[in-house]
Amino acid sequence: MALFCVALDIDSKEKFELIFGETSEFVDIYKIGPVILSSCGLEPLERLTQLKKDIFVDLKFFDIPSVVCRAIRNFCEFNSKFFTVHISAGEKIFRSAVEEASKFQAYVAGVTLLTSSDYDENLILSMAEKAKIWGASWVVCPPVFARKIKENLELKIISPGIRIDKNEKDDHSLSLTPCEAVKQGVDMIVVGRPVIFSENPKIVAQKIKREI
Repeated sequence: MALFCVALDIDSKEKFELIFGETSEFVDIYKIGPVILSSCGLEPLERLTQLKKDIFVDLKFFDIPSVVCRAIRNFCEFNSKFFTVHISAGEKIFRSAVEEASKFQAYVAGVTLLTSSDYDENLILSMAEKAKIWGASWVVCPPVFARKIKENLELKIISPGIRIDKNEKDDHSLSLTPCEAVKQGVDMIVVGRPVIFSENPKIVAQKIKREI
C-alpha cells in the first residue's frame, strides 16, 4: 500500500492546526517546505515530532556538501524521515546527503525534474539511474514514469501533484488521481491543494486513504 503524504503548503499556524487535526488519522507523513517554514517557522516541525508523525522535508537541496549535510543533521533533530536533493546537484553533493541522512535512519529522494516542467522520458530515466548509482533508494518524479523507473531501476517513487479531479492540473503538468498513481506503482503520493484548500479536508483525506 502506498504512503499518503499531505503537503503542508500553508501560511498560518491556525491553518496548520486545522489541517493536522482534520487529517492526522488518515495521513502517514506530512511534507514541510518553504511556504510553511517561512510563515510558521519551526513550530510545525516541533508539533509533528511531539505527536510522533513522520516528516518529509522538501527543500530540494542544491548547495555545497557541508551545508546540505548540516541542514539534514539539524532537521533530524525532529522526526524527519525524507529529504529531497536535486540529482542535478551532482555526485558529491548527492552522495554526501545520502550518507548523512542514513546516520539518522532517514532517506534522500532524488529530484529528477520539477513536476511543472516539460518532460523527456529518457532524461527522467537517466537522472533516476544516477540517483541509484549515488546511493538513493527513492526518487521524485511524475506518476506516469513510476512503472518504467521501478521496472528498470527498482527504485521507490514519490509523486507530487496528485489531483482528485483529472481536469485540475494547476502548475503540475503530468498529474494523476491517487488511484491511478498507485496503479502506476507510486510508493508515496503527495497531495497538497485538494486537501489543504478543501472545505472539508477530513472527508477528502479519508477518501484518498481508501483509494490507495
